[in-house]
Amino acid sequence: MRPLLRFLLPALLVAGCASTTQVTTRFTAEGSHPPQETLLLVAHTPEGSTRETWELTCKEIFSSSSLTILLSHQELPLWYEGGKNRILDWAQSNDVQRVLVVELTHLLIDAAAPPTAGNRLNPMDQSAGEMKPTWQVGLGGELAREDVPEALRQHGAELVNADGKPLWTGIATTHEASNTVAIAKSQCTALRKTLKEHALIP
Repeated sequence: MRPLLRFLLPALLVAGCASTTQVTTRFTAEGSHPPQETLLLVAHTPEGSTRETWELTCKEIFSSSSLTILLSHQELPLWYEGGKNRILDWAQSNDVQRVLVVELTHLLIDAAAPPTAGNRLNPMDQSAGEMKPTWQVGLGGELAREDVPEALRQHGAELVNADGKPLWTGIATTHEASNTVAIAKSQCTALRKTLKEHALIP
């Protein structure tokens, strides 16, 4: 009986997990676009603390020995005054050839339902490398979702070069995550995976 439980229990736990973000690719530029060594992360939101928290959380996820991550809230505290052109001017001046912009305005409108008893959502005491962006549902637990229009869970994402040419665009649809840190972990883990699959980042 014990050998059976040893294999059955992990299977049941995995079956109870669901990714909180699905990334749908809308456009990928044709041709070869060699990955660059530096990436600027831009959280597009008028809310300063959301922008800072999202970018700091995502830096940990995107950083690697072959990719240096820069954050817009540190490099361009008031970037929105000049919009996208100011971001691109800064990128060109600092030889940054990749800029990832994620639209987070809907976070000011939509708050997903918090986890219910028995569920544990992206514990904040675990680093991004240790935690997959999923609900951790115990045996017998249920995955409950609030009835929120799907459009409010969709966040546009765009990877551009320093000239503003789109290299990749997509939609990140985030569901159960209920705070900015959890949302950032979920989105950036999914986005990093997608961009690597398209060979746009190392």
